[in-house]
Amino acid sequence: MPKKPLKVTTSIYSIFIADDFNNFTVSELRNVYMETTGEIDPVLSRKIVYRQILRLQKLGMLEKTDSESVKEHRYNKTNVFLQVGLTTEKINSKKTRRLLAKSPEKITSSLLDERLKQCKVNLIASIAESEEYMTLCKSLPELKEYLESNYLQSSEQSSRLSGQIKAIKSVISYQKKQ
Repeated sequence: MPKKPLKVTTSIYSIFIADDFNNFTVSELRNVYMETTGEIDPVLSRKIVYRQILRLQKLGMLEKTDSESVKEHRYNKTNVFLQVGLTTEKINSKKTRRLLAKSPEKITSSLLDERLKQCKVNLIASIAESEEYMTLCKSLPELKEYLESNYLQSSEQSSRLSGQIKAIKSVISYQKKQ
């Protein structure tokens, strides 16, 4: 059993701690991860979250409940998870640990700010991607069907990111009023 909180990415930390994610399948965690990070590749996302699940399971922090279908195996946090917890590289500094002990609201606020910045960056990239598909569609009409399909996916991703940004801003605004 690890003695110190386990270092994970900010996205994984946010899902497990801030969102209090528990009793999930790999697919459910992948979907939340994709929403959180703005990642559009489900295969890459599945690989990333599955590695994290295996790592946490190996350390006794997650427990697998088998099901008849492999896709329906569920994972739950264990007492070890609750005792040890997770951390990110940013939260590992002494200054931030003192802040966390004094004011968890500030940590939540900084996590939200970081998540907002990441969503904005992803939105800009997604919009640029959509614009590029439209440009390519005009110059490469023989690939129109393929490019339009990718354009639609990219546009949907932009819409999701816009929604995430709106939600995060709403939570930040609510926190400031508290």
